[in-house]
Amino acid sequence: MNDAQLYMNLTSYVSKACNNTKLVTPGNPAQSALLTILKGPCGMTPRMPYGCSADAGDCIPDDYIAAVAQWITNGAPQR
Repeated sequence: MNDAQLYMNLTSYVSKACNNTKLVTPGNPAQSALLTILKGPCGMTPRMPYGCSADAGDCIPDDYIAAVAQWITNGAPQR
């Protein structure tokens, strides 16, 4: 899969587990299932990476999630 296909998948895929929300909605982190999944849970989908535990400290760090949120806020630019 090339970068353009991956980007199209990220911005067009609708997560059924997250109330039929697009995975990434450029400019709108509140309507981006990716952030909900990273923070978890989202419906039956647990916090990612699967099986992580905030108590164990093996989940994606909050500053990484904030960076993803900022990227989405910025319109999710491809470059």
